[in-house]
Amino acid sequence: MKTYTYTVLLDTKEDGGYRAKCPALPGVRAYGDTRKEAIQNIRISISHKLDTLIASGRRIPKDGDPAGRAAR
Repeated sequence: MKTYTYTVLLDTKEDGGYRAKCPALPGVRAYGDTRKEAIQNIRISISHKLDTLIASGRRIPKDGDPAGRAAR
């Protein structure tokens, strides 16, 4: 199984908890009550996105690809 590495941006939500997103994979976001939970959830979200791209025969974006162009 190939391993992919992506930059994840993590910030706090105004109402508490954390929000995570992966700029190289448009639409991939996750939330958690703790940093650890948000990171675990974004890993799952990234994995699901990659599985979908692979199953549909689409290109897997590299980290740093401009969002929106990579997965088209």
